[in-house]
Amino acid sequence: MDIRKARPSEAEICYSFINDARAYHAKLGFVQWHEGYPVLQTIMDDINAGIGYALVNKSDEPLGYCCFVVGEEPAYKVIDGKWLNDAPYAVVHRMAFSKNIRGKGASGEAMDLLKKLALSLGIKTIRVDTQAENKVMQHILEREGFVHCGYVQFDGGPKLAYQWEEE
Repeated sequence: MDIRKARPSEAEICYSFINDARAYHAKLGFVQWHEGYPVLQTIMDDINAGIGYALVNKSDEPLGYCCFVVGEEPAYKVIDGKWLNDAPYAVVHRMAFSKNIRGKGASGEAMDLLKKLALSLGIKTIRVDTQAENKVMQHILEREGFVHCGYVQFDGGPKLAYQWEEE
């Protein structure tokens, strides 16, 4: 797997990964993203802003999507807890994969690629939030070296806040 900026022509397939994830989350009994967010326009806006990334196979076909932003996330300014540091950071939002690759190690590969991307940009810290009910994502984050730092208010409710930093 590799990572690159998503192309405008790929917005619909990237959005389909969001919908695949929504269906998977529903089967697990929770809602990570409500129906009004994200929408196709959100993904198009990400791509046009240069912060939408495709996770691609060797044939350069998208298998997953995420928003990767270097800079402050306003919702992360207030935390019920404590971030590991105050260093510049990147944020990962809207990570989702094709249902065809679920359970095949894509999340670990994606996290490794995102860490390398951050480091290549001189950023040694990544922050992420997720639902308390999203035990799968919590497991992935903890397995990949992210530390639970507390809770942030994002998209209408409290979210678990995680941070990774290069050792």
